[in-house]
Amino acid sequence: MADTTDINKAGTEEFQRVSQVSEEGAQIIVQKREELGGFSSWEQIQQVTGISTMMIESLKDAGFYVTHASTPTPPRTESR
Repeated sequence: MADTTDINKAGTEEFQRVSQVSEEGAQIIVQKREELGGFSSWEQIQQVTGISTMMIESLKDAGFYVTHASTPTPPRTESR
């Protein structure tokens, strides 16, 4: 079975191992992921400027997958 990689945890080096992902493409993915707090779907990634459909298909073929980005839970406040 091929290795799989969570797109929300991969570093630029891991992205660059994929044939359709350049250094610039890898940086765009990581930067946007950090801005959003993670990707929740391939459709969300496809909306990022500079990310092509071909790049996304190459990522999928290479074993990348998307987990739902988690949103930090705000601290609970106790009411009296």
